[in-house]
Amino acid sequence: MTAAAPTALRVPYVIAHADEAAPQPLWFTQRPLAGPRLAYDDPRRGDVVRGVLRARVLNNRRGAPQWRKLNTLRQWRCMERLLCQVCGGVATDPATGRIPWIMTATAFRTLPDDSAGGLTSAPPTCSACIPEALATCPQLHISSTVCTVARAEPAAVLADMFVPGQGGRAVPTGEYSVEVGLSEEALIPYALATQLIVRVYDLQTAGRD
Repeated sequence: MTAAAPTALRVPYVIAHADEAAPQPLWFTQRPLAGPRLAYDDPRRGDVVRGVLRARVLNNRRGAPQWRKLNTLRQWRCMERLLCQVCGGVATDPATGRIPWIMTATAFRTLPDDSAGGLTSAPPTCSACIPEALATCPQLHISSTVCTVARAEPAAVLADMFVPGQGGRAVPTGEYSVEVGLSEEALIPYALATQLIVRVYDLQTAGRD
């Protein structure tokens, strides 16, 4: 009997690809009575989302998968529209109205004022894709809890931080993936958002890896 050929590993919807990198022509503008603000030197519609400058990326899924990096546009879309990070389809369970989510120690943190919720930068995972995700993702082998949530809303971003240099040039501070709340007016002007963070409500454990 001939052995079956191994099945190729599916690349999750949110994973970045090598040919999706885009230039980031950044500088600081000077706003009257408001101070400097990070901007692109060739502004485009959609650069600023929820009040924060978002990193530019392409959305063609071409090139080698960058397994440790998420595509900013697709991650953002999954968070806002509650789409599955594996297949890109609707994650909400039509029978219960709840959203399946795999929480990990690195992408979720609790809040002191909410024992039944928290913040996460990882998008939801639909019920159909959860077994595949648990079986194939090395990070989920380290720590993962399968949960459902009642709802989620944007709360913060992960961002790379910059300061103004000579002539308004944007100079990286060396701080990457900094959590910046969407209401943190003192930090947002210096932030380039790479991922959206949502606050989840009524978090219930469904099982553990």
